[in-house]
Amino acid sequence: MLMTYLYTHFLDQPDFAQQAGLSSAGLRSHIAGRLCPDASYRLDVTLSVRSFVATHDEQRPCRFHLKGHLRWLEQIERLGIADETAARAVFTARYDAARSAFLNGRLGQRLIRAAPNVPDAFDRAHADATWGNFLDGVYGVCTRDGQPETIFLKQAGVMFIEALTAPPAETLTEQDQALLAEAVAMLDLVASDFAPHEVARSSRQRCINDIRARYL
Repeated sequence: MLMTYLYTHFLDQPDFAQQAGLSSAGLRSHIAGRLCPDASYRLDVTLSVRSFVATHDEQRPCRFHLKGHLRWLEQIERLGIADETAARAVFTARYDAARSAFLNGRLGQRLIRAAPNVPDAFDRAHADATWGNFLDGVYGVCTRDGQPETIFLKQAGVMFIEALTAPPAETLTEQDQALLAEAVAMLDLVASDFAPHEVARSSRQRCINDIRARYL
């Protein structure tokens, strides 16, 4: 099941580099230069080969990159981005535009009225951590496409859902339930399904599956 999940949503590093129009060395250089995310999953695979002639075992490392990160590479290549400062500026512009659009939109405004402290969490320290996690491949694990806009929506969804259901919220009014349902539906669209071995400990389980079972 794990390999099916990985090959459905990810590409191994040689294929990822090829589809990005880069050599393997070129992709490694981009990652080392902090221009694009690293692999989201790293596997150490043991290959066992047996025939009537001999048996052979070897270890092979495999690195899987989110398919959606090809879009990021396409953009930085198109813009001629060659250093981390420029790459982060592109990321930040897209992320901040998504934040502004959501928080000023209908659902965002309703969520802010219910949980007014959440927007304050999007401070400089949060921005630094988000950029670092992006480069480390973290959002390839927990979002569907790894794009800055999706990353913001995923973060906002988790923060607002946790705020709406924080103790002592044992029961919710009908109005609060409706708002929570909208937030969960939004998060459901952007959060990844997670690999089978991750689901039980994932934000999907905590903020979507468990919330629906308990409140909705």
